[in-house]
Amino acid sequence: MSDYDRYLGSVGHDTLKDIWDRNEAPISAVPTHLPTWNSMCRDEGGAIGLAHGWHVIVAGKTGSGKSLFGLNMAVRAMRKKHKVGFVSLEMSHRQLITRALSIYTKTPVGDLEPGHFYDSKRFERASQQWVDEAEHLLYVNRAPINSLAEISDAITKAYETEGVRFFITDYLQLAWVSNAESIHTQITEVSHTIRGLAQKLGIVSVGLSQYNRETSKSHDRPEVTGLMGGSSLENDADQVILLDHTTYKTQSSLEATQEVLLAKNRHGSAGRIAVQWDYKTLTVSELATNEPTVDRGDAWEAPF
Repeated sequence: MSDYDRYLGSVGHDTLKDIWDRNEAPISAVPTHLPTWNSMCRDEGGAIGLAHGWHVIVAGKTGSGKSLFGLNMAVRAMRKKHKVGFVSLEMSHRQLITRALSIYTKTPVGDLEPGHFYDSKRFERASQQWVDEAEHLLYVNRAPINSLAEISDAITKAYETEGVRFFITDYLQLAWVSNAESIHTQITEVSHTIRGLAQKLGIVSVGLSQYNRETSKSHDRPEVTGLMGGSSLENDADQVILLDHTTYKTQSSLEATQEVLLAKNRHGSAGRIAVQWDYKTLTVSELATNEPTVDRGDAWEAPF
């Protein structure tokens, strides 16, 4: 940043012309798997999805499906031909890929995993579909990643060498930080660093997060103050999505419904979205697609 950029400047013709030109440029936002969420992404999101430079938190209690929710985000982005980097601090390489394969091809996950229901022919068909449609769109760590430095290196290298611009980190509380004296200090460093990468590189960053113990046990709706590690996660985020465990209802042994809360949104309104979980194919979808109409405003003659 130059000394000139550090000072306040007047808003005139050149400034407005620059904003006009940016508004006229194609929107490069990454859509999520929930249409209503996409419609609530205004500003650079253009009611299409998550804009490059944004940092988003998706949070839930232990075992609530945060990783599956993140993988569904990844698959939706891949279907729109966005390259996705999934940095897993929890799942093994094989687990992650198998689950992504199930979601992408809508193949029952039991047919793809070792065990009684494994079906080699279905695995072969699913693999061929992946190669035909999605090869080289998903990038995952082959070896375990544990530290913030490793996460930062993985994201930077994938961006620089492969052009990946959409990253999911699963999950933030597992990132080790040297000399961190407390979980609060650790999470603050992790949050600031990953958000800084999103802004510096112009990428979309999604960080998965745990709730703190009190929120996980509570029978009340979760709030952004319930993120494990303190307020830095909320403060750094452009948006915060909360998986509301108080609304979780099983429909059968393989299906459930739930509400997710867009609890913080710097680029539009907050709101609730009803979703359905299909544990056969591990997909998460919106229950009712009532996407609001985007008001484009009255046309007017360009002054430039």
